[in-house]
Amino acid sequence: MLKKHSKIYLLLLLITPLFFSCSDDETDTVPKAPTLTTAEVQIIDLNKVISGGKITSNGGAEITAKGICWSTQPNPDISLTTKTEEGAGDESFTSEITQLTYGTRYYIKAYATNEIGTSYGNEVTFVAGAPFDELDQAITNKMNTYNIPSVSVAIVKNEKLVYLQSYGYSDIEANQTADNSDLYRIASISKPITLTVLLKLIQDGLITMDQTVFGSNGILGNDYGEVPIGSNKELITIRHLIEHTSGWTNDPYDPMFSPINITQQEIISDILTNRPLTYSPGTTYYYSNFGYCVLGRVIEKVTGETYENYVKTNILNPMGITEMKIGGNTLEERFPNEVKYYQAEYSPYIMNVTRMDSHGGWIASAKDLAKFITRIDRNSNIPDIIQTPMLNQTYFGYDSWAFFGSLPGTSTIINRLNNDFSFIVLTNTRTYNDPDVILEDLNQTVGDLIKTRSEWPEYDLF
Repeated sequence: MLKKHSKIYLLLLLITPLFFSCSDDETDTVPKAPTLTTAEVQIIDLNKVISGGKITSNGGAEITAKGICWSTQPNPDISLTTKTEEGAGDESFTSEITQLTYGTRYYIKAYATNEIGTSYGNEVTFVAGAPFDELDQAITNKMNTYNIPSVSVAIVKNEKLVYLQSYGYSDIEANQTADNSDLYRIASISKPITLTVLLKLIQDGLITMDQTVFGSNGILGNDYGEVPIGSNKELITIRHLIEHTSGWTNDPYDPMFSPINITQQEIISDILTNRPLTYSPGTTYYYSNFGYCVLGRVIEKVTGETYENYVKTNILNPMGITEMKIGGNTLEERFPNEVKYYQAEYSPYIMNVTRMDSHGGWIASAKDLAKFITRIDRNSNIPDIIQTPMLNQTYFGYDSWAFFGSLPGTSTIINRLNNDFSFIVLTNTRTYNDPDVILEDLNQTVGDLIKTRSEWPEYDLF
């Protein structure tokens, strides 16, 4: 016979499983908010990406809405107008985002809504356009190493502009961040522009490569004075000036850095009359800013126009380049969108940059110069302004060539890396003791990163 307390214990054993079973059933039927994850972003085009979400639980209630939301600020939610609506149901979904701004960072989350409320997946961030994290980091590192205020980079692949980015500050004092429309003094990259003009004039039959420049039979005749008898200066040709083999050197100084109040006319007349040739014309290479100054005057004599106007009208505008121009000298003469130049050891604003026109006076954006190189690169997607046989007579015919520009406050690069790639790098400073340090390092850095990258976007930023 069971004792009274034993009967109570047995009764509890019988009813306890039923009690807890009923409690579990009630818990399972109480709805909760959904749970989900955000899909990784796939960059499809210049301003289009694909993402989505995976529903891991509907929370015990029907999902009535789902999609993704995004913003240029962290933690986007469905209160924003920037969201997609992918209907109802528990299935995973894909969403397309368009009309993004290239180079802008966005934040994205998947969302799902049931009767309890809206839940969000993990936040994913991306930069519109193909990611170039390694290149961005490398440029940032070089800016820190050389104390470069701003850099602008353009990369062309198969004549499409696949990368365009600017870094740092175009004007530190004004707290002005660098922009892709910024104009930089391009220094000696002006010479390839002048060379292009000359090749066009030769192609059009207006001059020849081996036509002489000075003297009674030369293009300039005696405009800058008579050639001294026995000086051999009447033998100097267009080819000699293009190839830096005129015979003149910078001993005792580069005449193009004469005091800023001396005109081109005075400089050329003085050198023609008073500075003897160090070498016979056509025999010895010696890099000469002065030679390209003379070529600018040849262009003016043949065309009857100022150098700048002729280049703009007949070379740059047909390429779709409208913002390039000859720069000013002083800070007050800085053009709209032109960066400010920095160099502690020597002021960038005490030179006569305007006088440098045909050898070092142009200002341009990286995008402008990217357009320029596609029109002289001997590739077929975009028609060249100069025919290939003519391009092959100069360094433009090489599979790979690079040209550096350097002035106080300026370091610039234009590089035809190979038949597939070209790139531009513009900065608003230079190293003082060895001006080529920044140029060589940036040229090597960008070139190596291009060669090692395997995936490239298909969009065209032109």
